[in-house]
Amino acid sequence: MVDYGCGPGSYTLPVAKLVGPKGKVFAVDIQPLAIKTIKEKAARESLTNIEPVLVDSYGTGIQGSSVDLVLLLDTLHMVSNCDALFQEIHRILKQDGLIFMDSGHMKMSRGRKIVESTGLFTIVECRGHDMLVAPKAKQ
Repeated sequence: MVDYGCGPGSYTLPVAKLVGPKGKVFAVDIQPLAIKTIKEKAARESLTNIEPVLVDSYGTGIQGSSVDLVLLLDTLHMVSNCDALFQEIHRILKQDGLIFMDSGHMKMSRGRKIVESTGLFTIVECRGHDMLVAPKAKQ
């Protein structure tokens, strides 16, 4: 699982507990303080299944087609290159993987338009500010 734009780990840590020691959570963020905070919280709670990933662009270095779920929560409004972001997410997601998105500070209609414009994903369901998104077949 990937928490893309993880911030201080509000979702990362609970998900790490849910997936257990056999699962893995990548906590991805562009802010060094977020990564430092995640490391400290994970150590305090003895969570060894979290791998913090500091990025300076959209590439995560995560193995292709290896991720079951990407959380993209209240992040899209801060992304300057949505195409690059969604290309990377498409690369790392398994064919049957999913993105769970929250449009957050962005109108849902704008979030939908961004996802659809990539041509890489199908919107499975929208409810309130939440979207479930599946990758189209890799070329």
